[in-house]
Amino acid sequence: MNLFVKLAYTFFKIGLLTVGGGLAMIPIIQHEMVRRGWLDNQQFLDILGIAQMTPGPISVNTATFVGYRVIADAFSGSVALAMVGAIVGTLSVCAPSLLCINLFGAFWNKNRTHPCMMRIFDILRPLVTGLVITAAVLLLVHALWGESWHDVFRRVPDLRLAAIAAAAFGLTAFSKVSPVYILLGGACAGVVLGWG
Repeated sequence: MNLFVKLAYTFFKIGLLTVGGGLAMIPIIQHEMVRRGWLDNQQFLDILGIAQMTPGPISVNTATFVGYRVIADAFSGSVALAMVGAIVGTLSVCAPSLLCINLFGAFWNKNRTHPCMMRIFDILRPLVTGLVITAAVLLLVHALWGESWHDVFRRVPDLRLAAIAAAAFGLTAFSKVSPVYILLGGACAGVVLGWG
């Protein structure tokens, strides 16, 4: 039961203190999960890939899958308890937003054009951009080099993975190919190349 409380507290804290939406939450969720020893970086990267492919907000999907995985690992694969872990993770990451909207929604509507409020959001925009860039860099490093930052400077990344990442970036940035097809193509490449 203690693990469920810790899971709820961790995701509530992440949901409460993260500004900027799901992508900004990724480095914070990763830090919390790895710091607590619940997941390693590769496991988190795998969960993030699944969360990105499933419908819905990435932060909610990530919280759901992480909650499931953490509890399943702790209780020897118990599906029923793992499902409770998924629900705890999902509700905990969503609860702060629901509370804030209900408590401060009227205040925001009344004061959103106030210079002080506008200045706060002017400061938050680059912060959120930095968090999203951090998430992208962390994911790229962990995907291409593995666990250690030191490897970035010591060895060449896996060139097959680098080619897939470059192709996915190019298709996303410079074509109108649906991201669904890009994700499916990456999954097929992983199976064909023996990573699946």
